[in-house]
Amino acid sequence: MPDTEVILIRHGETEWNVAKRFQGHKDSDLTENGKQQVEALGTRFQDEDLDQLYSSDLLRTQKTAKPVSLGTGCQVELDVRLREKNLGIFEGLNVSEIQEQHPEAYKAFREGGARYRIESGESTLDHLVRALGFLEEIPQKHEGQKVGIVTHGGFIRVILKNSLGMSQDTPTRFTIPNTSIHRICLLYTSPSPRDGLLSRMPSSA
Repeated sequence: MPDTEVILIRHGETEWNVAKRFQGHKDSDLTENGKQQVEALGTRFQDEDLDQLYSSDLLRTQKTAKPVSLGTGCQVELDVRLREKNLGIFEGLNVSEIQEQHPEAYKAFREGGARYRIESGESTLDHLVRALGFLEEIPQKHEGQKVGIVTHGGFIRVILKNSLGMSQDTPTRFTIPNTSIHRICLLYTSPSPRDGLLSRMPSSA
């Protein structure tokens, strides 16, 4: 069976990226630099033959996906599973504000590892399961095709670590800049979830 090529694209730079505020499921607008980044991304994808384009439903990803859609001619299909990790009570705050308002929660967040679930939010493993649940469907729907996915840094991070067989508790030694592009290949093996990506999630994650 032919592989499905998946292109993971992070959204353009936002105001909260620059201010170092935790975004999660909340949104801030693209900066002027972010707007230039997504315009360049649209030009870049004029030479890419995509068969399908998906995007997180958050505004920063929708604004990033639009130029890619125009460049490739693919309509954007939104999916909530492509959202960033839900950062709960931390969203909209920077580290200093979190330490002041939620000192115990921040300590637990820093020390609790991938299984720690932020109040009103998700754990890293929750996020990974959600991300893999989406990707599980892609080879079945788009066997042998090329699929673009406009998403978030946290989503890309958990998928890349999982693809490399790394524990989610392993320190991240790579960066995922705004509008960066990451390519992976997915092989359709079986319609049974037991044979899919979820079954290959490292037990040490």
